[in-house]
Amino acid sequence: MLIAVYAIALNEEQFVKRFCDSAKDADLIIIGDTGSTDNTIALAKECGAVVPSIFISPWRFDKARDAVLSLIPTDIDICISLDLDEVLEEGWREEVKRFWTPETTRMRYKFDVGPNGIFYGEKIHARKGYFWKWPCHEWLQADPRITEHVVTTDKLLARHLPDTTKSRSQYLPLLEVATKEDPADHRSAFYYARELYFNKQWNEAIESFRRYLLIPSAIWHTERSYARRTIAKCLENIGQDPIPELIISTEETPEIRESWVDLAQAYYNINNWEDCYRCILISLEKSREYTHCEDSLSWAERPYDLASIAAWNMEMTYEAIKHCKRALEYNPTDPRLLNNLKLMTQ
Repeated sequence: MLIAVYAIALNEEQFVKRFCDSAKDADLIIIGDTGSTDNTIALAKECGAVVPSIFISPWRFDKARDAVLSLIPTDIDICISLDLDEVLEEGWREEVKRFWTPETTRMRYKFDVGPNGIFYGEKIHARKGYFWKWPCHEWLQADPRITEHVVTTDKLLARHLPDTTKSRSQYLPLLEVATKEDPADHRSAFYYARELYFNKQWNEAIESFRRYLLIPSAIWHTERSYARRTIAKCLENIGQDPIPELIISTEETPEIRESWVDLAQAYYNINNWEDCYRCILISLEKSREYTHCEDSLSWAERPYDLASIAAWNMEMTYEAIKHCKRALEYNPTDPRLLNNLKLMTQ
């Protein structure tokens, strides 16, 4: 069973050694360089990687990844796609081999993206039968002529350790290209709207998310919840009431914790302690999905913090202390939480 790890790179000298060290158990490391002017190529070769030069113009991520994928020898059985600022966890090869069978074509695994949480990645795939699609936020697609057989491990196999100073300036125009290529594609519409939000273009983001919600194929409840919650944040940023949109989110996707926590936060902001507390209690009953749409704080101290303050204002001292202690389990050194607990227990 031969395994290749492949990536694309542009001026990534600060990450090359870390990347290659994490992938050292692969039978092949191949990094398609797209025009680096620093020491990326030399360092990668020193680490044992094969480094072909690739040229994509106009630039788009899917064509670049396909270019590297096409250079992987056909005797490779399994391919793992990563970025240079991502690493594989110790023991990854053994875990892949433990799950992979002759019928397997793709593997799902836990992927830690840092502050935004953990979700299931799907970039471990068979050498044949796959290609990349979309100019930005590209995704691995199965050729319709193959039958996918997907296996899943709950083990964390990859981690994103990014340079937070790196510019995202190319994302928005690339995502706009994607929406023009296929206006009916819900995925491109979603990511374009999200990028507008990241760029603080509140009104444009609202309009684009509403367009996404009307696309017939936009049926994934988790993503629709994210869209509703982000519309609410945009409305708040332009001085409008977010609560009606958040109520719709909880009605449309009642199984998503984040919808209830965000609605609780909106009630908290107007000192509506009863509804704040009610929404948090509902949120705590929800199961985690581990997707790219989750808010990691909703699975940490945030709901317990809100519940504690709401309970305290409702003169429910025992409940307030209980929830405050629970919040501190996630963030034990937070001075505000520590001060709240001290106040509540005096």
